[in-house]
Amino acid sequence: MRIRLATTGLGVFAALCIGLAGCGNTAAPIVSSTPSAGASDASPPSAATAKLTAAAQKLNDDTVKVTLESATVRSTGNLDPRADKATMSVKIGTSSTVDLRSIGEDAWLQATGVPGVEAGKWLHIDGARLAGTTFDALPDGDAAGAGKFVERMADVTDAGNGTYKGTIDLTKVAGSGVSVDVLGGKGNKVPFTAAVDDQGRLTELAIDLSSIDPQLGTMKTTYSDFGATVAVDTPPAADVVEAPESLLQALGAK
Repeated sequence: MRIRLATTGLGVFAALCIGLAGCGNTAAPIVSSTPSAGASDASPPSAATAKLTAAAQKLNDDTVKVTLESATVRSTGNLDPRADKATMSVKIGTSSTVDLRSIGEDAWLQATGVPGVEAGKWLHIDGARLAGTTFDALPDGDAAGAGKFVERMADVTDAGNGTYKGTIDLTKVAGSGVSVDVLGGKGNKVPFTAAVDDQGRLTELAIDLSSIDPQLGTMKTTYSDFGATVAVDTPPAADVVEAPESLLQALGAK
């Protein structure tokens, strides 16, 4: 079981902020509780959509570095789907950071500049408590989290040279990191561009959130360093405490 290290890098951090009294005046979108709709409501995929789906699937084949840049957040993660381990570092605004480590059924979170989180301590999270939530075990076949975006794409066209463009219905992307309230009725056709390398792997996904709110800008995720070694160390026992119930409830834990 793996804690979902959301593609956007927003999901875990935003839920943390909600559960622990907020993050001040940052403009980060909040976590969506909207479930992903079933495949039965989707139109048959176009050839371009099928290529992007295959490109996202290839992210499961090897280790990958995932980097996100948005108006308020920057995050970098290193994922090893086969060994079931990952790390992620998230910076939001100018003063708050979150570091995550995940090995099998265990995850640890360390934060600075976040109310209610003791500096220098790692919060241990039992992945079993997140079963069925937005941060449930990472499903096989979507190691880097790109698949949930690709499956909600529409109007996808091949722009040539390994690039694609179209729209995404964020209102149906579970764990997109953007709530329906923030979307304000504008989230069903959000423009995106994507890039695929010469080995058919997704290397970039840029979602233009300025179509919802100019302050949100573009949320750009890149996928790189395929095959690089991913080292994840268990935090020292003396520095580990169990995550508070407020955090677990914010993540939707049972």
